[in-house]
Amino acid sequence: MPTGSPPISARSAVSPFLSLSVTPLDQLALDIEASFADCARMVASHIAAHLQDTDALLATLPPGALLGKPDTYARHLVHVDPLGRFSAMVLVWRPGQSSPIHGHRTWCAYRVLRGTLREQHYQWDPASQRAKLTNTVVRETGSTVSAPHGLQHIHALGNASDDIALSLHLYGVHHDHIATGVNLVVQTADA
Repeated sequence: MPTGSPPISARSAVSPFLSLSVTPLDQLALDIEASFADCARMVASHIAAHLQDTDALLATLPPGALLGKPDTYARHLVHVDPLGRFSAMVLVWRPGQSSPIHGHRTWCAYRVLRGTLREQHYQWDPASQRAKLTNTVVRETGSTVSAPHGLQHIHALGNASDDIALSLHLYGVHHDHIATGVNLVVQTADA
């Protein structure tokens, strides 16, 4: 969800899974869910406000953090929170490379540092246990986006341009769990 978008109410985001009567624990879970979504939006807002000089950021990255891979997009760990609360990665997207279709096991916020990415959005269908494509958005350099954990924001990112694209991603997970604690890969309705 782009920074500045109106908040999604927790109840509307998960209402297909609820019965008509909401217990106190159901309401507590909904309130906590809304807090997690707010966390992702706040992180995206901070990225947009405090990361103005992309060239300065790129100049201070560790050696190799801007190298791509021939067969898939590359992810480079560039910052580890000393308390393990989040990790930051630079993703390098060569032309034609894309992520799998996924939700998130944790909150995520990202910013396009260079180039253009295409973000395809999907909606989860609990009956079929699959996601359906709903729209596609172009993310230009400077675009900053947040995604809460779960299946509320299912997407795939990709580089449909002829140039390399770079993006910075912050995840609410300890760096030891990046490989298994971020993407929640889903199947699509047409798969």
